[in-house]
Amino acid sequence: MLSHKKVIIILVSLLGLFVALVVLRLVLTNLALTDQEKYLAKLSSPALEGNLVAPIVGPSDPWQGSDKAKVTIVVFESFTCSHCAEQNNILTKLLENSGNKVKLVWKDFMGPSAQTALRASVAARCAQGQGKFWEFHDGLFANQLNLSDSLYKDLAMQLKLDENQFNQCFTTQATLSLVQNSYNEGLALGVDGTPYLFVND
Repeated sequence: MLSHKKVIIILVSLLGLFVALVVLRLVLTNLALTDQEKYLAKLSSPALEGNLVAPIVGPSDPWQGSDKAKVTIVVFESFTCSHCAEQNNILTKLLENSGNKVKLVWKDFMGPSAQTALRASVAARCAQGQGKFWEFHDGLFANQLNLSDSLYKDLAMQLKLDENQFNQCFTTQATLSLVQNSYNEGLALGVDGTPYLFVND
């Protein structure tokens, strides 16, 4: 049987270990919050505003229509924007009726505190990595009132994406830089809300 002193020493040791674990958890949580605040501050950096005169269509930008179209429409949108969802229906019909005359390019744009929109964009860009951006995009707008991490996983399953690859991409936020670049470009162009369109520069 353990002596009274040994029991006290074991209890004090366990208490010390518990306190150390709590302190470690608080430190890690604080670091994560600091990283998020730095990211959001970078997103809303005023120094980027007004430095571009036309959108830059790059290889990482999702697009549909014809690459040889005479008309290019660049849209800055957010998956939580109701007017963007309405506009999506109009642009879809425009593409269907224009033959090879129109190219539509997507750019992510949301406020720095719009976490739901940010996570939806990251998920859509993960789907883009498997060639299903527009299908995922349409699924998000169709379920705009129910945006959540579980919805993104359900859409990935419905679209027959590689679920492990999608979940890994979404969990690690591997596409966050693509979303950030889009947002920063919007700020540099003076975009101040969504939907915001540029037609042929």
